[in-house]
Amino acid sequence: MKALMKFHQLLKKELKLLSNKFFIKVLLIFVVLFSFISCSDKEEKIPIIDYQNKAQLLEIVKKHYNKDVQFAFGGAFDESGKNGIAVGREIENNDDWGIKFILLEKSGDDFETRYESELLDGSFKECFINKIKFASFDYELLYYNSQNYFIGSGGGEIYAYIVDCENKQIYYAHLVVESAKPASLFISDNADNREIRNFFTLNFKRDYPDLRLVDDDIIIE
Repeated sequence: MKALMKFHQLLKKELKLLSNKFFIKVLLIFVVLFSFISCSDKEEKIPIIDYQNKAQLLEIVKKHYNKDVQFAFGGAFDESGKNGIAVGREIENNDDWGIKFILLEKSGDDFETRYESELLDGSFKECFINKIKFASFDYELLYYNSQNYFIGSGGGEIYAYIVDCENKQIYYAHLVVESAKPASLFISDNADNREIRNFFTLNFKRDYPDLRLVDDDIIIE
């Protein structure tokens, strides 16, 4: 009887040891799986960037910066001469609606923001946007034009911006078209560079020959 009790105690002890070993193995497997999942969840390294490949740039920026970015241009957008990526986001929620221009720089395995504009009137739907170079600037700028997105049968407006990331400036032109009136163009006061003013004026005069310049911005109700 004593021998049987002793055997029973030994058996319980062995079962307990086996149970502990099983628990440790399960715990180790869980730790390994958790580590693997955690590593998999981390962002992949940013690949080598071809700054002239807009499709690749947009894909990389969407994956490693923000999926809501709607365009990406590579180039030297300030006097540092470094390659940067100019991108745009359209914000639309209960409180805000408009567009932003952002200049990114690759830093290791991340993107750093070198410039971000305020929220501006406009939309990236049906717009025209491209890099632009003026002789009086040593770097590239962005040109945005909302085209006819805000124009209807009874008139409307066109927003145009030249984005200067180096000086953190948005040079702004606002064209207003109203029935039975010549088109009116307002150019922001900070656009005192002759090349920029001429660019805005001549660009709009092609479509609106009777264009008149106004000193105050027109707000359409």
